[in-house]
Amino acid sequence: MRFRVRLCRYFEKHGVPRDEIDDLVQDVFLRLASRAHLESADYLEAYIFKSAANLLHDRHRRRTTRAASMHEVYEEDIHGSAFATPGPDSLLHSAQSMERFLAALHELPERTRTIFTLYHLEDLPHQQIARRLGIAVSTIEKHMARASAYLLAKLDR
Repeated sequence: MRFRVRLCRYFEKHGVPRDEIDDLVQDVFLRLASRAHLESADYLEAYIFKSAANLLHDRHRRRTTRAASMHEVYEEDIHGSAFATPGPDSLLHSAQSMERFLAALHELPERTRTIFTLYHLEDLPHQQIARRLGIAVSTIEKHMARASAYLLAKLDR
């Protein structure tokens, strides 16, 4: 249908992973098909994109609800006191761990380090990083896998 490409771009622009876009596009067309008729062809495009917006809203609400249900209740007996301050040994160990992590991060090739930082520290999705750097998403995934494996091996020692 003539709106398929525009719908795909719409969902992609709103951060939907590629493997979910086709399902959402199909859902929009299912909603359209269940509609007996539209008053006018002028309203067709508005209806399609309003349906797409509603699907995104529903998807976000489902994910938020699912994340809330996965929340673990804080229990002081299990998790420790919220008011307890870490001792000097714990602080020293944390500082040393952070130094080792940063040193290992700087040992990575520059592009791999940049990708890892954009993903983990700036919280950018793979698609956005790929666009920003002008490379394929699969390349981003390879860099992330290499960085993670290297850092885990380095910090596991």
